[in-house]
Amino acid sequence: MRGIYFIAVSSLGAIATDWTNDRLFGEIVSGNVSSWLEIAGVAGWLQGLIIDGVIGGVGAVLGFVPQIMILFFLLAIIEDCGYMARVAFVMDRIFRKVGLSGKAFIPMIISSGCGVPGIMATRTMENDRDRKVTIMLTTFIPCSAKIPIIALFGGAIFGGASWVAPSVYFLSIIMIIICGIILKKTKLFAGEPSPFVMEFPQYHIPSFKGVLIHMWERGKAFIIKAGTIIFVACGVIYFHLYLRLLVLVTGNQQLQQLLVLLQRKMLQACLLQLVHSHS
Repeated sequence: MRGIYFIAVSSLGAIATDWTNDRLFGEIVSGNVSSWLEIAGVAGWLQGLIIDGVIGGVGAVLGFVPQIMILFFLLAIIEDCGYMARVAFVMDRIFRKVGLSGKAFIPMIISSGCGVPGIMATRTMENDRDRKVTIMLTTFIPCSAKIPIIALFGGAIFGGASWVAPSVYFLSIIMIIICGIILKKTKLFAGEPSPFVMEFPQYHIPSFKGVLIHMWERGKAFIIKAGTIIFVACGVIYFHLYLRLLVLVTGNQQLQQLLVLLQRKMLQACLLQLVHSHS
């Protein structure tokens, strides 16, 4: 599993992601679109919205796709050959001590690459209680998107000390154990996890076509569900920052009222989405 994570996130996946973010969207796409917009005489604020908001949002989504696809490809191989079901069975006894089923092992492994597909993988868990607890605990796992944040805080606060990143990983494991035990004691999630029932397929060579289909279905779900939210959020955040800058520079009261209205609408949208997701 460590090898899969290294290939998908740290080596081959990192190379593909860096090229997609820095070269493709950072230079080629942004440079060409910026030239076309300048030739067309588009206003500066609209150029910024298109370059930094729209293209930046698309790049933020598609930049993770190489890592996600490589991770799903490798996971599909070990799932199709029958290895993953046996690992989940072995981990079931350990996971039950913190109120989880062995089936939670697969979403947590996926979350080490990216938390979004890891949470999506909990859909295969039949028990509603196990699924909700797994979703809550997988958010503590450091994924590829959290690594730059860990490095930023490690360099800014701790002077680049080498012990910071490993400590965060160990602290995440400790928090998963503590929170799992706490959730197990609460009234809402009280009780034992559902019995572990899973068919063990025979070890066999995985089908290349089946692996590709499995990879594509999971990757497409990530792009559609997570990508649309990230894309819209990037555009809204850029527009919000642009309005805030104009208010600070010009002191225009109408812009300030528009900014306050936008903030209220963003808060209402977040609350409605939260209520809808739990309904």
